[in-house]
Amino acid sequence: MEKNGSSQNTTPKVIEVIGAPIGLASPSKGVSLGPDAIRLAGLRERIDRLGWKCVDQGNLNTLEEPYPPVGFAPRQIRYLEEIIPFQEQVRAKVFQSLEKGFLPLVLGGDHSVAMGSISAINSYWRQHWTTPGLLWFDAHADLNTDRTSPSGNVHGMPLAVALGKGHTRLCELFDGKFIDPSRVVLFGVRSVDPEESSIVKDLGIKVFSMKDIDEQGAVKCIREAIGICSPKGEPIHISFDIDGVDERSVPGTGTPVAGGLTLREAHLVLELFSETNAIRSMDMVEVNPLLDHSNQTARTALSLIESALGKVIY
Repeated sequence: MEKNGSSQNTTPKVIEVIGAPIGLASPSKGVSLGPDAIRLAGLRERIDRLGWKCVDQGNLNTLEEPYPPVGFAPRQIRYLEEIIPFQEQVRAKVFQSLEKGFLPLVLGGDHSVAMGSISAINSYWRQHWTTPGLLWFDAHADLNTDRTSPSGNVHGMPLAVALGKGHTRLCELFDGKFIDPSRVVLFGVRSVDPEESSIVKDLGIKVFSMKDIDEQGAVKCIREAIGICSPKGEPIHISFDIDGVDERSVPGTGTPVAGGLTLREAHLVLELFSETNAIRSMDMVEVNPLLDHSNQTARTALSLIESALGKVIY
C-alpha cells in the first residue's frame, strides 16, 4: 500500500554533495573532471547563499579510461567489471545521505552514475511506503541495453537498467525492485534509437520530445510532467544530463545534440519542479571541462542546480 507522499514533504535543508567522477562508461575523455569543475565554479558558496548547508563528501575513486584503451568486441559492454563496484559505492552514499535526512546531489561523471543514485532512492522511498518519481532531463533516452547498444558504453543504458531492462549484473544493483515506469518522464529528448522507442511504448513511459515542447509550450509540458512524477507530492529524483540543454549554451559535454531546450527553458523546468518542494535528490552529469570554454558549462550546470534548490529572482 502506498501512503500519500505529501506526508514526506518536509524540505531537507542540507545538501550532501557526492562526487562521482566516472568516465569509463563514456567515450569522452575528461568527463571524470566534471565534479571538480562544478565545485570550482563556486558550488559551496552558491549553496550557502541560498540558505542551505553544504556537506561535501568529496569524490569517490576516479574511474577514467586507461591509456592505452582496452580493446572490446563489438557490442560488448565496456568496463563492466570496473563500473559495477563504482555504482555500488554511489548507491551506498546516496542511501546514507537520505537516511540522514539530507538531499543528495550527485555530480558526474557520465550518466551511468544514475544507476547508483536511482537504485538508492528507489530502495529508500519504497521502505517509506511511497513511490518516487523520476524526471530524466536529457537529449538521449539512455534506454539501450547490452543487446542493443552499438557502442557498449554504459552511459547510454542507465534508464533501461533502472526499469529492469539490460545486463543482469547491472540490474542486480536494484535488488529486483525497479523504478515505476508510470512515474518516469523523459524531458527534452531528441535522439532516440528504434530499440529505445520500443521500450518507451512497451512500458508506457511519458516522453516530452522537443517537438512536443515546441508545439504545446514549455509550461504546459512541465506542469504535466510534475503531475506524473509527483501527483500527490511524492518525492522526486531529477537526473539532469547537461546535454539536454541546447549545445550552444553547453559546449563542454561529450555527446551534444543540436536543437535542445534553451537555457531559459531549462531553468524554468527546474524552477517549477522546485516549487513543488518535492525534489529529494538530484544528479548533474556529463560536464566535461576538457571540451569546455572558460568553465562555461560547469558554471551553467551550477546555475541550474541553484534553480532546482529554489533560487528565484526576487
